[in-house]
Amino acid sequence: MSNFCFPKKVRLLKRAQFLTLSKQGKKVHTTSFLAIVLKGTAQNNRIGITVSKKVGNAVERNRIKRIIREYFRHNKENISGPNDINIIAKKGLTTLSNRKIIEKLDKLFTKIALININK
Repeated sequence: MSNFCFPKKVRLLKRAQFLTLSKQGKKVHTTSFLAIVLKGTAQNNRIGITVSKKVGNAVERNRIKRIIREYFRHNKENISGPNDINIIAKKGLTTLSNRKIIEKLDKLFTKIALININK
């Protein structure tokens, strides 16, 4: 069961980490998400989640963050790494069902796997 935990070592926590990622990382766009990916210095993949107020109210934003975290926890072994990934949600996600959001995340992580991160 500990395989599905979400400890601090797999999260981006500091503002400086997000700023470095946005300045140096590669951007991957889909219709519902923007991901910024950079070759990480840690031993494993780390994820940061950004959902702005433009997306929806607090309940809707928290729902999207929970779905993204759950997706990452269950699929972290399938993601090649070590990468730092910031997932930014776009407008219109709140109207989608959980299943549709997971399908959109599948597309996003497929695109992330196809890019070449040399930095």
